[in-house]
Amino acid sequence: MSISKGILFASLLSFSAHVRAEDCLNNLPPSIRAAVEQDNWTILQPQDLAGTDPQRWKGNHPGECPGVTSGNFYPKGKTSYLLALIQRNPAQAGEQTSQLEQLTLVYLKKNSPVTVSVIPPTQVAAPMVVWKLHPGSYQNLYGSKKVTISRESFVYEKLVGTANQFYYDGSHLKSLVLSK
Repeated sequence: MSISKGILFASLLSFSAHVRAEDCLNNLPPSIRAAVEQDNWTILQPQDLAGTDPQRWKGNHPGECPGVTSGNFYPKGKTSYLLALIQRNPAQAGEQTSQLEQLTLVYLKKNSPVTVSVIPPTQVAAPMVVWKLHPGSYQNLYGSKKVTISRESFVYEKLVGTANQFYYDGSHLKSLVLSK
C-alpha cells in the first residue's frame, strides 16, 4: 500500500469513528447538551472508554451511548436524562492523564433545562457508564434488600467492576449495590 493510500485509509477510519461517536448523541435535545457541556465537561462517548470496555459496552448495549440514558426517572413524571460527564486534565510529562467524572440528571421545566447532581465530580481511572432499567422488582448483590420500583431506574457502573442501581422513592434518591 502506498503512503498516500495509507493516509487516506487512516483518515477515513478516523472520520467514521468521529461520526459514529457523534451519532450516539444525535437524539439528545441540544438544550440538554448545552446545559451540561460547560467548563470542559463533555458527555461520555464510546471512544472515551478504556481497554476492552468499548467492545463490552457495544456487546451489552448495542446502539446506546455510554454517557446518556433517558426515561421517566425523576419524580415529576416527565422525561429526564442521566448524563455521565467527564473532564480530562492534560498530563504533564511522564504522568497519566487524570480525569474527573460526574453523573447529572437533567429535565425540562417550562422548556428550560434543570440540572441535578446525582454523583458529584470524582477522580476516576476509567469512566463509568450509565444505562436504564425498566420498572420492576430488583434486589441487591446479596439478595438482602428487595424493592419494587414503579418508574424507570438507572445503573451507573464501571464495566467489569462496581455497579449501583439508582431509583427515586417518592422524592428521595435511593440505591442498590448490584456488583462490587
